[in-house]
Amino acid sequence: MALNLVGWNVVLDTDNADALSAFYEKLLGWTRFPGEEYTVLANVGQQGFPTWITFQQVDDYVPPVWPASLDAQQQMEHLDFHVADVAEAVAYALSCGATLSKIQYEDEWRVMIDPAGHPFCLLPPPPWI
Repeated sequence: MALNLVGWNVVLDTDNADALSAFYEKLLGWTRFPGEEYTVLANVGQQGFPTWITFQQVDDYVPPVWPASLDAQQQMEHLDFHVADVAEAVAYALSCGATLSKIQYEDEWRVMIDPAGHPFCLLPPPPWI
């Protein structure tokens, strides 16, 4: 037996839920639903399985570092976005306010850092898509 999913969500902590959700709204073109303690960004009206990201307001938030360092906040998760053209996606992400990580381990994809310090990757599509 498996769950009968109707959508999926990931939650990112941040010290500014409004600003971080605005970054991802611009990056992904999804619809933003602001709230007091959290803001939701969803792919409303788009094809595919319903997906959303919740940005949770955490006033004592400490940004992660990437790559990991024993003396700093460790990353707890990261987001992967599969794109048709990685170089074009990197340029667009930079124009939205992301930064390119100084450390890159692969030639085929890029690690980016969002304005709150969360790493995310821009990758080509997997072979099953």
